[in-house]
Amino acid sequence: MALDMYYKNGIIRKMCCQIPDELLTTLYQVHNNANFPQLTWLIDNLYENTQIQPDVAKSLADEVVAFERLILSLHLPFPMVLLQKLHTFFTGAATSRQLIYTSNT
Repeated sequence: MALDMYYKNGIIRKMCCQIPDELLTTLYQVHNNANFPQLTWLIDNLYENTQIQPDVAKSLADEVVAFERLILSLHLPFPMVLLQKLHTFFTGAATSRQLIYTSNT
């Protein structure tokens, strides 16, 4: 089940991002890893329709980059474009200090 996320970007516009099932299986590789506490939190709360604070979004963006580096160092295949979109989304929310809303589909 995919997770849809969005934050407000202006009065009417919303920035949206989705964590599809394909990316979830990749993210589960770091579940309960002490180096990725925010990604673990995100995985644990996928189905709770949680809100993500801007400071947590910043940490998530940083952890996505660290995760990508880890995978690259191990020469493992991964959905690079999806991880980059996720990083851009979290960075945008953190930079604009916007609350991220989630819902699962």
